[in-house]
Amino acid sequence: MKITIYGKKGHAHTVAFKNFLRMAEIDFEYKDLAIDIEAQNHSKELYDGEIKFPTLIVDEEIYKTPTSDVFNKIMKDLKLRG
Repeated sequence: MKITIYGKKGHAHTVAFKNFLRMAEIDFEYKDLAIDIEAQNHSKELYDGEIKFPTLIVDEEIYKTPTSDVFNKIMKDLKLRG
């Protein structure tokens, strides 16, 4: 399973999602939208020309601007959270 997070340094949901994955020792890739041009361009494709965050990508499934509740449900559905 490949997990990627598009986010921005200091953004509450971005920090929370990264912390959860680190604490659970789940490998993930983080792309900082402030500096990663490729991630910025992909974000613009996903959000009709805008850069929005966080974006969670699990394998090929894209979750646009998930809230903490949505993130927790995704982790539970993936059996990454009890």
